[in-house]
Amino acid sequence: MLGRVLPEPDQGVIRDAITEGVIHRLLHEEDPRFRNFRLCNACGSCTPYCPAQINDPETYGGRGYLARKVTAALQAGRRPDINLSDCVQCYSCETVCPRSVSIGGIINAVYETEHLQPVFRRMLLDRGGLPPQVFLPLYTGRGRFGKFVAKAIQHPYPVDDRAVDEVRRLLLHPIKASVFSPSGHPAPRRPLARPDRIFHLNSCCAFNYPGADLSQKKILTAFGIRYETSRLQTCCGGAPHYMGGAGFADRLLLTARNLSVIQNVFGQGDGIAITGICPTCSDSYAATLELLAGSANRVVVNEALGRIGREVSDPGMFCVANILDLYPLYLDELRRLVETRLSGLRVGVHVSCHYRKMNGTLAVPPGLQDLTEVTGAKVVRSGMENYCCGGVKNLFDRHQKSHPLKLPPLNRLVRQDFIQHRLDMMVVDCPGCELVYDHMGVPVLHITELLALAMGADPRETVYIQGHLTTLKPALSRIGLL
Repeated sequence: MLGRVLPEPDQGVIRDAITEGVIHRLLHEEDPRFRNFRLCNACGSCTPYCPAQINDPETYGGRGYLARKVTAALQAGRRPDINLSDCVQCYSCETVCPRSVSIGGIINAVYETEHLQPVFRRMLLDRGGLPPQVFLPLYTGRGRFGKFVAKAIQHPYPVDDRAVDEVRRLLLHPIKASVFSPSGHPAPRRPLARPDRIFHLNSCCAFNYPGADLSQKKILTAFGIRYETSRLQTCCGGAPHYMGGAGFADRLLLTARNLSVIQNVFGQGDGIAITGICPTCSDSYAATLELLAGSANRVVVNEALGRIGREVSDPGMFCVANILDLYPLYLDELRRLVETRLSGLRVGVHVSCHYRKMNGTLAVPPGLQDLTEVTGAKVVRSGMENYCCGGVKNLFDRHQKSHPLKLPPLNRLVRQDFIQHRLDMMVVDCPGCELVYDHMGVPVLHITELLALAMGADPRETVYIQGHLTTLKPALSRIGLL
């Protein structure tokens, strides 16, 4: 034995062995993300909408192949033999599945065991969310460092040090996802009523589009809705969760902590409405409220929140008012508020996957189209409006792999569709989708920005069009806004 060289350990074998052991544990402990994978019959309903399938059809085969590969591996207690990074966490699979099987959720659970990103997690611990610098590579990779600096100076990340300390104390005492029981069939949501007062959420991703946030506040004020904010509110955990920086339980605790903050702002009462410009935030709050509706889950969460002096006493008092559900209640007011009709503007509409996930349908909601048409812009329907934008996770992955401008097939299809339909710009409901379109060279506006322009907002002071990476000047100049 003396003098013999021991072989280098195969890191892949070691990783897979560890992961398969973890999967055995997750299956045994009943991680909520694994709750119904045995119901998958590989029918292929999810295949046409899966970005991984569209981007690499040779690897992921025909209809139902990816779902079958993932669920069969779990049946055998093994790690799915796929590149987990190919999943962009859009959850279209869960939304379209007739049995609500979430291949994205399964991959998220496995990804959490292998790839919890220390960079994103460190930012949560240091800043309570994703601060502006997390987006810096997206700007330097396009030679737009000046735009980043201008936003960072004029629109700093608004978080109180006390909030960061609370987040740190929560996350440094991790909880297993398996302690939470699946929400099952959620109770029917109460019909959304027109609120007099609302809590406006700060969004991490909205740093890239301060005009969307400023436009939202202008619109709420015009509706006569008093909006509240708080520097104690932090990231909901949604974006870090989907990008691998926060676990299932982390996201739940971060959102629950914010619910406690909002409860303190409003005081005791019924019908606290929560809104914001980010559907990932909306989905995080809706999912958390569904879980907290179970008393056993609420006990676990409140025990953790108790360490920082917080509690969610009654989740039933909250109502998630996503803008695509809230604004249509004010269509008549919007028609009167429009000062400049955007006639001649040809736009496509794109609905975020996480809004669809929250509502359980891939159908394009009438709200986005109705709101766009109120401005006078012409909505041009296209096949690509039913697909994922390509995902912020994929955008970050491309930058990490040093090929930020190499668009995957799905993004190329989206851009080709934009050109074929001779569109002036896309209209979206999500700052993440806006970021993806902007980076692929497609002019894009958040629906709040489009509405604010029609309501007479200054394109530079309020909508902040100069912050966009892809110029909006040709289209806006042609209709007389610049």
